[in-house]
Amino acid sequence: MTIHDKHRVITFDIKDLYVNIPLKEIIDITKTQLLKSNNTQTTNQIINLLEVILRQNYFAFQEQIYQPDKGVAMGSPFSGIMAEISIQHLEDSFIKHLLNSKT
Repeated sequence: MTIHDKHRVITFDIKDLYVNIPLKEIIDITKTQLLKSNNTQTTNQIINLLEVILRQNYFAFQEQIYQPDKGVAMGSPFSGIMAEISIQHLEDSFIKHLLNSKT
């Protein structure tokens, strides 16, 4: 492998990613991305379904039922997708310009 001056290596170690994803923010980010390739009606339908799914996050502890105000459920099929969207947004917002810079 040849490494040039333009190459950059970046690694991430994200602690407790799933439980720290802010729901409103990730829904807004997802809506913005969906609007790039879908009409408003389709996007709104997807977002409405996504909100219902993501807000069904309950857990029991010491005979009490709780609903967290942030984070996605660890076992949900949507959690990985939401984590990926979150990470991609962070990369686009804070990292991408570093990779494209010449310094």
